[in-house]
Amino acid sequence: MDQILKALQEALESGEDTVLATVTASSGATPRGAGARMLVGKAGRLAGTVGGGAVEYQSIIIAQEAIEEKRSNIHQFILTKNQIEDIGMICGGSATVHYLHLYGNDDALLEIVKEARDAIRERRPSWLVTDISEENQLGLALFTAPAGTNPANPDFSVEGWSFKGFPEDHPCTIALLDDPRMLCQRGHAVSLCDHTFYVEELVVPGVVYIFGGGHVAQALVPVLSHTHFAVVVLDDREEFTDPALFPGAYDVRMCDLDHIDKSVSIGPDDFVCIMTRGHKNDLDVEDQVLKTPARYIGVIGSMHKVRTVDAILMERGHSEEAVNRAISPIGLDIGGETPEEIAISIAAQLIAVRSGKIEPKRPGRLSL
Repeated sequence: MDQILKALQEALESGEDTVLATVTASSGATPRGAGARMLVGKAGRLAGTVGGGAVEYQSIIIAQEAIEEKRSNIHQFILTKNQIEDIGMICGGSATVHYLHLYGNDDALLEIVKEARDAIRERRPSWLVTDISEENQLGLALFTAPAGTNPANPDFSVEGWSFKGFPEDHPCTIALLDDPRMLCQRGHAVSLCDHTFYVEELVVPGVVYIFGGGHVAQALVPVLSHTHFAVVVLDDREEFTDPALFPGAYDVRMCDLDHIDKSVSIGPDDFVCIMTRGHKNDLDVEDQVLKTPARYIGVIGSMHKVRTVDAILMERGHSEEAVNRAISPIGLDIGGETPEEIAISIAAQLIAVRSGKIEPKRPGRLSL
């Protein structure tokens, strides 16, 4: 979402009108599901996508017309077998796309966009609220939480919550703030006061902690950052904590690998990739990480290494069930050998875990 907000900020700073296209509903084999976004300017697509192909092509045309007419609208694409050829698609299904016109001279919106991007950069819990009603749209609003808020269990009694974008005295604003949990959605439509709002969480919970800053980590970080993971790299060697080695990393830190709790606090939404400079360091870090509620634990290495390490970990008191939380060898088996290929296999596995396609554990138990 930050790329769309960045493009929107640039358009607003240059006084250019834009249209934010949002897929509000989809069914069947549509290219992108509900929540897909695209920002369009007078000259065409600026950022994001609603699926590519003819749907995107037609959406750009509709958005450009909305810019010329300075209005918002909704369009439904029907992709049934009898109508596929009408829009050039090769798959069945349907999608409803909302086109929100945004004025380029809106200084208040510019400040909201800047604040939203700051929240993403600081990983402060925040939600973008888009009015996707058919008429009388209120535009965009931003709901931000105090630093340290748990989005899954927010405490609205503490100070620091902020809601900006809609008029304070509007019935929808009052209704939303009367039940602020409606504003803490990961990607969900909310209807009230004859309006419909799409609420999107801007900062997805969960950090990827990579222990070890070697060649695989250096190849992995850019891939993960481009797939919207926040990545923190940790190493005990100063030369491998240079941020220039890890473009797109959220943070790069020196870390005592014997006492990782001094550098990180790993929670149930977090992912851990262990790829330090040696087997002993990998073993000691894995020993510590298994005591955390990490959502995913991946350890680089061969099957022979796995059997040896598992035996040592069980001697140290870990159960067989516990050691099987660690996926090793790390990544999907795509036959990769180079650091870049291994990085892609790891990123694919993390995406599959994040989306719920696979369980974050070994598919089977190993014989020790």
